[in-house]
Amino acid sequence: MDPINVIITFEARPERASAFAELMHQVKQSLPSADGCRGVRLFGHGDNACAFTLVESWESRGHHQAHIAGVVASGAWDAMAAELAWEPVSCYCDEL
Repeated sequence: MDPINVIITFEARPERASAFAELMHQVKQSLPSADGCRGVRLFGHGDNACAFTLVESWESRGHHQAHIAGVVASGAWDAMAAELAWEPVSCYCDEL
């Protein structure tokens, strides 16, 4: 099975942009130790200090979904969502 990529774009609330940037850097450092995660890249949007994009590589969609279920169950997602201006936009993408 080929690995899958997940691309997620977040928009932090303006007053929380700096704190959210720190959180994203923590995710970049810790996520690769999650079961099935092959790597993660973090991008800032040069024209918008509140916007961040993660590009994650996973062994399978199931590995990613299990990770997300754990994040939600732990309450970590609620803490992250409180920093956001709106829901993140995400998709599973295949490299061509």
